[in-house]
Order: sequence, then structure tokens, then C-alpha cells
Amino acid sequence: MVKLNNDREYCSLLKKLENAKRVYKSTPEKITGICLELAEYLRNSLLLINESEKRYNEVILWGKEDESCSVDCSLAYRNLAEIAIEKGDFDSAVDKINKSLDFAYTSENPSIIQQSLHQRAHICLSCELPKKALKYAERCRNYLIEHSIEINDQKIDGDSSCRMAQLQNLIAAIYLELHVSDNFHEYDYDKKGLEANEEAMNFATRNNDWALCYRSLLIKLDFTNGKERQQIAESMCAIASKIVPKNADERRFKKESKCHLALEKFRQMDGETLISAKRLLWRCFEDFEKQPDSISADLASDLKNALIFSYKTEQREKKANNLDSKDNSKRRRAQMVLFEKIGDEASKLEFNEIALRYYNKMMKCCDSADDQRKAWISLAETAKDCGLWERCVYFYEQARKWEKELGYDDEKLLETDISIALAFIKVEQISLEERLEKIKKVYNDCSIPKYKFAILPEFIKFLKSNNLYSTQKIAKMRRERLSLENSLAEDDEGRKENELIEDSTSNFTDEFDEMNEEQIIFEIRAEMKTIDYEEKIIKARRNMNKHGESSLHEVARSDDYQLLKKLIGEGYDVNQLDHGGWTPLSEAVAASNMANVRLLLMSGANPNTRSTEFLVDSEQNKITSSGLTPLMEACSFGNVSIAKMLLQFKARASSKDDDDWTALEYLRECLKNERFNDSDKEKLHRLAELIAQRQSEEGFEPRTNSEFLHLLECKRAEKKRTSDSNLNKEQQQNNNLLELSPLKQNSSSNLSNKKRTLSILSDDSDDCLTTTATFSAAINSSNEESSDEETQNLNDYRKCMKILRNRRDLNEERGGKSNETIVIKRKRLGGNSLRLNSAKKFFK
Repeated sequence: MVKLNNDREYCSLLKKLENAKRVYKSTPEKITGICLELAEYLRNSLLLINESEKRYNEVILWGKEDESCSVDCSLAYRNLAEIAIEKGDFDSAVDKINKSLDFAYTSENPSIIQQSLHQRAHICLSCELPKKALKYAERCRNYLIEHSIEINDQKIDGDSSCRMAQLQNLIAAIYLELHVSDNFHEYDYDKKGLEANEEAMNFATRNNDWALCYRSLLIKLDFTNGKERQQIAESMCAIASKIVPKNADERRFKKESKCHLALEKFRQMDGETLISAKRLLWRCFEDFEKQPDSISADLASDLKNALIFSYKTEQREKKANNLDSKDNSKRRRAQMVLFEKIGDEASKLEFNEIALRYYNKMMKCCDSADDQRKAWISLAETAKDCGLWERCVYFYEQARKWEKELGYDDEKLLETDISIALAFIKVEQISLEERLEKIKKVYNDCSIPKYKFAILPEFIKFLKSNNLYSTQKIAKMRRERLSLENSLAEDDEGRKENELIEDSTSNFTDEFDEMNEEQIIFEIRAEMKTIDYEEKIIKARRNMNKHGESSLHEVARSDDYQLLKKLIGEGYDVNQLDHGGWTPLSEAVAASNMANVRLLLMSGANPNTRSTEFLVDSEQNKITSSGLTPLMEACSFGNVSIAKMLLQFKARASSKDDDDWTALEYLRECLKNERFNDSDKEKLHRLAELIAQRQSEEGFEPRTNSEFLHLLECKRAEKKRTSDSNLNKEQQQNNNLLELSPLKQNSSSNLSNKKRTLSILSDDSDDCLTTTATFSAAINSSNEESSDEETQNLNDYRKCMKILRNRRDLNEERGGKSNETIVIKRKRLGGNSLRLNSAKKFFK
């Protein structure tokens, strides 16, 4: 009640109702209207069913004696009937909808009458009376057609087209129920239902009626088999996101659509996608636990059953794959029983696609002829449930071969022949004549009444749908079927749908059958928490900072050894490169952290990675080349213990950076520039000897310091000569192009412009582009109708301008400071600035 007192809309309506009761006691029509509005607000907005029920009864109490209140009373009774259905009180629902219809006829309002007729059919369907519901729906359709003009004129709750689409959707739902309950499948309820549903869907699509579109897709989902179901479920999710809910049912559509999609993905899953499909189911189930009213009870039950089945299936498959038995036949027998158990449970839950896969696994583990037959029968029955008629025929034929080999009698073989024939007539790729001949032969071979009774319904449906027999002949066959049904009922035979084929469900039970639902849900919850934690780690591994570094890079250069160990244990890549080609090992070496270096190397870090960027000093001057290895870094810092550790883990001592330096040259430079005591110098010299020895072992002749300096000078001189040669060639090509350019030779002004351009091109000053305006003016001053020669002149002008710009840029580069691009990663210079400053001369 506190909730109601705090609701402004409710308080406003209640105050309005109290005022109406005081003022309009003699005109109950005004009171019932406000009371009805209050009841609908309580039901649809506040979801207070009991409170709304009281207000609907109050509407009836005020208006039942006044004809002017007939419409309000009809609406009140209609809503009370819907509430009774929600509570499961079907008798009360039928009584109230009939009273609603009585008041509707009293009002003589075609719109209200049609809605009550529609609702009566819906109530009968909810009460599991589909045949009566269909009869009332047909009456409603006839009334709607007859009074469509009046309903359109009233313009209340949709025109006749909208109402017809809603009715077609209801009729489709009725046909679906009839199709499910039609044991003999004699009538084309599925075909009629799909046709009605298609009409409703077309209207909904044209008019953007997303709620109707969603309901139509839901019915289509129930009529459909196979992979198309998942596509329909995906469409339902897309449609549900567009719906603006108007009542409690429509509020559920969004979450229910996700549940349907999860179930369909699970239905189509295989061994590889079982975990992902189960996770999707679990997310939906968690949402249901938080909000129990967010989906229907039936859908919640389907989710729970699917989760329990997925857990048992996963555990049984693990058990089947890990069976350890010296006797191969016993192991295969145990596997067969487990796979059959999974298939039987899947079939019971109508996960027929899953059942088909596990029956196939069962068949591959069968050794005896009897087990082979049982497996083929299970496959055939499941293929029939999936509507895979061609495969169904093949499976039954294989089963019959084993039955014949096992010496089954003629009566038993005839049962299988009937099953083959009933599936055979559904294979549309086979001609009608061949299908008719097949079923006629089997029917004529049937001498036992129960077998004739089993084949007649499908035989009649096949003949009727393909117009193969006359109406009189089909009627005669129906009378024969009815006679057989009565005689079999007296003998208490032939009452079960699957009488011809024995139940293949085994009586095998295991430890998973003994687990209750709560235990299984507890196990699944624990498993999902583990998976979520692993996903969180995977997501964290993908997170990078602006340098492309993972958390492992950052921790590797810190002193947090335990965190580094934890990250490696969680699967972080120890060889991951950042944007500069640095690995976590490079970071640990640069930080001189021996413990981290050892851990990374023992965890599989590659000691021979090469960086793709160089280092700079505090003034942004380049002081190393790119292509550094961890060993080069360790030597540049004079870190003997880390360098030896790297050499123990097969670090290559002969690797060169992009300027031809090896680890030995870095170590010598460190000795030259750093101030070490005698003991440290001795260690560094021994390290240099070790590196030189390793280089020799790797087939690289160690270089002396003078040899290395001479090599650098030669390379620098060669590079300068190559650069100057390329520059001269480019300059000559540009001059040749301008000399050959036909820039209006007959024009003295253009000729002077050309000479001016050539003189500028031969000059190294910064005034390279001063003739741009002159060139542009000369070309633009030509006649409006340009000749081919003038067009060529214009193209040559553009080429000249490009050359001039290139020359200007070159002059700026040569005349000013070096504009070399320096890639900056971070400052990793430490206390080695003396060594680095003295080394600059080799890299400028």
C-alpha cells in the first residue's frame, strides 16, 4: 500500500474516482469509466493483479444494471477472464468471457463484440480446447468480415485489417496446438497454420507492428525444424529490441528472445561449442534468478532442463572418452551405453539434433548385431522427429537388414516396412507414382488390423494432399480407419503412437542420475565462475598501454617478483613485443633485475629478440641503433651476472644491431666510459673473453677495437658517396625534364619564365618557388579553348612545380639541422650517460 500511496498517477486516478462517486451517483457510466482506467493502470503499469481485480469487479458492480455501462462491463469481464487464465482457473475464465460477450452484444458495439469473440477463442486455446477455439475463431473472422466497415468507421483499437492480422496470428497458434495433438497427422494443420501466420507476419512487417511480428516469429519457430530455428530466434531478438512494451507480456519479449536464441544455439551445438552454448544458457538463467517474472515459467523450465542436460552430457562424454579398460569390447560397450543415455535424454527434451549426433556415436561403438539394430532404429526415429525423411528411410532400411540377419519373423519385418513406407512418402525428391506404389504395396500386405490402423492416417493425408484419390474413396478409407479404431479400442490395443517400434530407452543409470537439480546447478555455478575468471585474465592480457606494453612488460621492470610469477602463470605471453619490439625480458634486463630475468628465461622467454627502435638520451639524441638484443643491453650496462645468464640460455653473442655493433663492442664501450673498480673490471674482461669465445664458436671472428672503428669509418664514407651520387642523378634528371618541356616556345614571356625556372633549379638558395605565381599567370592567361599543346604545357608545369618543391625540401634539410626522425619509446639510460655521450659520434 505504501507503493500505491507514493504513485502520483494512482493517487490522481483514485481522487478522480472518489469525486465522481460523490458527484455522479445517478450516472454510473462516468464512474465505471474512471474505475476501469484505474484497474487497467494497476494491472498493466504497477503489475498489481489482485488490486486490479477488485477494481474490475467494482466496475461490474456499478454498471451491471445500466445499459450505458455495457461496454465498460464487457471490458471488465474480459480482463477478469485473462486474470483467471493467469491464475489457472480455467472454468472461471470461460464463465467470465461468456459474460463479457453478453455485455458486448447488449452494447451493440461491433468493435467490442469482435474483440470479445476474439478473446473467447483465445481463452479456449489457453484452456487447451483447440477445436473449440478454432470454431470460435472462425466465427470471429466471419463477424469481422461482415462488420469491417463499421469497425473502420469507429477507429477504436485498430482497423479491420489490423484486427484480422491479430486474428490470423491466433488461428496460427490454434493450428499449432492441433498439429501437436494430432497423433495420426491426418490433417494439414501445420500447412494451414503456417499460411495463417504468414498473413499476420506480412501485415506486421508492412505496418511496423513489432509486437505482432514477434508473436508470429514465435509461432513460426514452433513449426520449424533444423538450423532455420536459430535464424528465426536471431530475428526475434532483433524485433524485440524495437518493441515499446504496452503490457506485462510485451515486457518479457526482450529477455525471452535471448532465452530462445540461447536454447537454439545449444540445440545446434557440437562438442567444440558446448561450453560457449552452456555459458549463454547460464547468463539467461542468472537473469531469471534475479527477476523471476522476466520470462514465462515454461521457458524458465526449458532453460533449467537444458543446463542440467548440458552438465550431464559433458560429464558423461568425459567419462566415455577416459574409460580405461584392457578389454576393448567392454570399453566400447560402456561407451555405447553412455552415448545411448545421452541420446535418449536429448530426445526426451526434444533436442533432436543433439540426439541424432549421440545416437550416431552410439552406433559406431556397437559390436553386436542387436546393438546395431537398436542404434539404427534410434537414428531413424530421431531423423523422423527432425523431418529428415530421406535419412529416416535410410536408417530404417539399415535396421531392417539387421532384423533380417537376426532372424526376425515376418510380422516384425512388416512393422519396419510400414515405418519405411510412411517416411518414404514424405521424400519430395521421389516421384508421386513411386511413393504411391510403395505405400499401396505395404498397405495391401497388411493383414493385421493394428498395422492397417497404423498406416491409414498418413496414407489418407498423402492421398488427399496430392489429389490422388476421389473424395468418396478417401471418405471410405476414413470410415475404415474409424472402424479399426473402435475394434482395437475394445481389444485394448493400438493406443500408443509409437506402438510399432519398441522403446529403445535403456534402463541404465549412473551417478549423474542420482544428483538432484540443486547439486547440478551448484556445480554449474562454480564452473561458470571459473570460466569468468579465466576470461577476465584473457581480457587483461589483451590490454595494452600507449607503448603497446602489456602488464607483463610493466611488472618485468619492477621489483614485484610474485606478481610477475602470477602473470606468467595466468598465461601472459613472455615473448610479446611492444611497439618498439621490446619484450618483457628486455625490460627486466634494462632494469638490471636478475630475479625477473631468470624467471622469464625459465618460463620460455626468447633471449635473441631484436628491438625495432633505438634509444635516445635526455636531449633526444640517438645513442644506439635499432636491432638491440637483451645481451647487448646487459653488456651496455656492464651487468655481468645477467649477461652470463643470457649466454647460459643460448643468447647469440654474434648478433649485430643495425649499425653492426655486437655485444662485445657494447661491453668494450662500457669499459671505456664507466668508472669501475679493479674487481669489476676483471669481471668485465672475463665476460669479454667469454663473449669472444662464444662468437668464435658461432662462426664469427671477434673484432678488435681498431678493426671495428675502421669498419665504421669505411661504412660511413661509403654511405656518404652513395648519397651524393643519388642526389646528383636526381638533380640531372630534373634538369633534363625541364629542358625538354615544351613550355610555349613562341612566347617570349614564357621563354623567360622557363629560363628563370632553370636558373632557380640550378641554385641551392631557398628561393626555389618564387616563380610559381609567374608560371600560373602565364598559363591562365592563355585562350579559354586550350589546344593539345597547351594542355601538355599545363601538365609539364605541374611536374616542374613538384620538382621545385622537392628541391626546396632538400635545400632546407642540407642547410639546417638534421631532420632525422627519432622514435621515442621512453628514457632507459640509467646511470650510463658518460658512456652514451661518448658513443654519439658513431651514430650521428
